[in-house]
Order: sequence, then C-alpha cells, then structure tokens
Amino acid sequence: MKPPILGAAPQAISVSRQEASAGVDVYGDYATLPVPKSELRSTLNIFMVYMGVLAVIAAIFAGSGLAQMYDPLTTIKVSLAGNALLALFGGLIAYIGGSTRANTYMLLRYPLGRLGAAIGSLIVSGIPLIIWFAVETWLFGMTVNVIYPHHALTSIAAASLWGGLLMMLTAYYGFRAIAVLSYITVPFWYVLVTIGFFAAIDLHGGFNALWKAKPPHPAALSLGITYVFGVYAAGSVITSDVARYGERKWSGAAAWSAHVLIFMTLLLFAGAAMTILTKSPNVIVAIAQIGMGVGALLLAILGQWTTNDNNLWSASLAWINVTGRLTKRQWVLITGVIGTLIAALWGGYYGMSMEPFIKFGVELGNFIPPVGAVLIADYYIVSRILGRRYTFGPGTRYSIANVPGLLAVFLGGAAGWLATHKGLHLPTGVGTIDSIIVAFLLYLALALTLGRAGVRFEIGEWVERPTGF
Repeated sequence: MKPPILGAAPQAISVSRQEASAGVDVYGDYATLPVPKSELRSTLNIFMVYMGVLAVIAAIFAGSGLAQMYDPLTTIKVSLAGNALLALFGGLIAYIGGSTRANTYMLLRYPLGRLGAAIGSLIVSGIPLIIWFAVETWLFGMTVNVIYPHHALTSIAAASLWGGLLMMLTAYYGFRAIAVLSYITVPFWYVLVTIGFFAAIDLHGGFNALWKAKPPHPAALSLGITYVFGVYAAGSVITSDVARYGERKWSGAAAWSAHVLIFMTLLLFAGAAMTILTKSPNVIVAIAQIGMGVGALLLAILGQWTTNDNNLWSASLAWINVTGRLTKRQWVLITGVIGTLIAALWGGYYGMSMEPFIKFGVELGNFIPPVGAVLIADYYIVSRILGRRYTFGPGTRYSIANVPGLLAVFLGGAAGWLATHKGLHLPTGVGTIDSIIVAFLLYLALALTLGRAGVRFEIGEWVERPTGF
C-alpha cells in the first residue's frame, strides 16, 4: 500500500473560517502566503522589475571578467550559451510561481520538505543574496572612489557604508517601491550603458580594434558558461518571488526569459568591449577613462539601487521562511546592515581586484542551480505522476524532510564543483549544466522509484498555521 502523499489537500485544524480561507499576512509582502488577486500586476510591470534587477553594475562588471578570459566573438558565444540556460531554467521556475502565487521558499516545501526548504532557502537566497548585496555595494564604493578619489567619504570602504544604507530604502518599503524605482531608473540606466559602449568604440579604434583583441591566456568555454550562469544563478532560482505577482501564469516566465536572453547578453558584451578597448582593469575605470565621470557615478547609483533593493527583499523573504520570526522590514534592516559591513571590509581588503568577484560567480553557478533543478523535477514530473498538487493555506501538511530532494541538491552541487575544479566530465564537464542534470535525474530516479514501490521517502509532518508558517 502506498503511503499518503504529503502536501495534498489541506487538512482541518482549529482556525476561524476567515483564517481558513485566507491566511494572515503578519510578515509583510506575503512572505509566507500566496499573493491575492487584488495585488496582481501586468506582464510589463513584471518585466520592468526584472529589468531593474538586471540594471546593475555587476552585470557589466561580469563582462569585464569575460574580457579577461575570451576574445569578443567567444564572449558573445559564451554569453548566449549561459543566458539561454538561464532563460530556460529561470522561466520554468517563474511559471511555477505564476501558477501557484507562491514565492520560492514556500515552493521548496514540496521537493525538500519543511526543514529542507529552510536549508534550500539559505543556499539559494538567505546567505548568497546578503553576499550579493555586499558585492554590489562594494562595486558601488569602488565606482565612487574611481570618480572622486582622495576624500574620506569616497574611499571604497566609506562609500560602501553610505551607499549600502541608501540601497536599503526601497527594499524596506516592499514590492511597490521596487516596481516604481524600476520604472524611473531602468530606461536612464540603459541609455548610459549604450552611450558608454559607443563612446569606447569611437575613441579607441572602432570595431576593427575590438574584433582583433585576444586575451593572453584564453579560458575553457565550460568555465565561462558556468561563470555567466553563476552571475545570475540566485536570480534564476528565485524568479517566482517576482513572477507570483503576474496577472497571468506565464507573465513571469515570458518577462524573465526575454530580459535575460536579450539584455543580459548585451550588457555582458558591452562591459567586455569597454574593458578590452580601454585596457582598463574593470568597467568603471573604463567608463571614467572615456570621460563619463558623472555618468559612471549615476550608472553605479541607479544600477546598484534597482538590484540591491531586490536582493534584500528576497533575502528577507527567505529568512522569514527559515525562522518564522520578525517582519519583512526588520529582516531587510538586519540583512542590509550585515551586507553593508561586509562590503566595507571587503573594499578595505581587496580594493579593486576582480578575483573575488569571478570566484564568487563561478561557485554560485555550481551550488545554487541544483535547488532549482529539484523544484522543476518535482513540480512538472514527480508531483503529477504521484498525484500531488502544490497547495498552500492553513492546515496544509508538508513533510519535515524530503530525503531524495536533499540528496539530489547536495550531490548535484558536488558534481558541479568537481566538473569546474577537477575537470571531471559528469556528464558534460560544464559545472552549471552538470549540477542541474545530476540533481534533476537523481531526484527523478529516487522519488519515482520509491514512490511507485510504496516506500515513504518523506520524513515527519509539519502543519501550516494561519500565518503561513
């Protein structure tokens, strides 16, 4: 006899009728509850929020990293390959969010269990997005220091401190503030990037000089694809955080795929081109050499603000789902202060070195994708075959831990790391792809084999309360 599938129809517990039909949003921004119909937004709105996340100096900094590894044509190929994978991967997860109206950390309760979802939330967002906030705040401090050096308030450490505090504002006020800021700043930001790109072309030998450039020590294509995916790995797995607000199930998937495949590829190439032509160590120095001093500062402020507020917002949702304590605004302040202090210390220690940024992007490309791979496998295949629906609400029962899901996440990450650092072809030799394939197939094999054999692979039981926790 097969065991009951956990997380199926909500079970009765002692709550009022009103609470039973709709949870109580005690944490803010529906951190533990599905988004109600009254809060849904247009596909254009969702697209602009994603574009605001991408409008970040780290995206063109990532292009600087590629410029140190490849010639321009190879940079385009690597960018397209990595971004096509991001478009497909993040689009599938965004559709889950649009269909269920639930954020990433709620969705993970099914493929990982309640305790496993807490672990997955820390891997995907709780910890990496604090570090991302620190990285991008450090890049902001670097930008200010390049343009306005020799002042106490414009050292990398000092600018990281006051810049980080500035970026916490819209995250504190939530999704509406993030969307408004995106509408205001995104067009201006992309205009500045375009101007910088064509100015570099005009002042440094034109396209002929660009296409002739060759790096002294080209890197393997697999490393570049893993790096490109890693730069946006956390974003691709948490696409449902924004997609759950879409008025149609496919709004988030369409918006995500379009913005990452087209615009991220362009940003990576622009950053690489400016770095190659100016022979500068990073793209901010390149922009400053072109003569866009004030423009570069505006680029940093607008780009970092529209992305870092989203980093803190998603990190706060993750920590609420891990702890069940404090509100979204309180977690924004906590994670923001931690990230700002890390940025200041990082700026004081590393200065302008690109080495930690590249290493961080590669490791994210190994360890975050397996979480999304297991979610995709569970929602689209395992749950449908075993007759389980993704439902949320007071009284819904979840397992404490989904053993195959947790095994797949950790072994998938290990496969990606081995492919990247040891050159093992398991099965492709591209860290990001290996981590996804291994996690996806391993979870399918274990969950379906055990489920069909009637073997219980989910441990314990946890019942959702009216607060959604």
